[in-house]
Amino acid sequence: MSDSGIIGEAYGRKIHAREVVAIDEAGGGLCWVRLTRFGDDWLLIRSDARDVSRAVRKLRQIPAGEQSDRFPEVGG
Repeated sequence: MSDSGIIGEAYGRKIHAREVVAIDEAGGGLCWVRLTRFGDDWLLIRSDARDVSRAVRKLRQIPAGEQSDRFPEVGG
């Protein structure tokens, strides 16, 4: 993952952390994300949920350790 906020790619388009509205860990280097452009649909991407969570928290300035249903602290 880069510092540009790009967290993955789907359907030939880059996914930016600013688009993510929710994250859920899928395991095995995959995670489920909900994006603003897909509404309530979940999208499975090849990206570690911890990395995605970290990128979203950094972008939105959500303090580490602050729990929320949409952006849980994943892993350790």
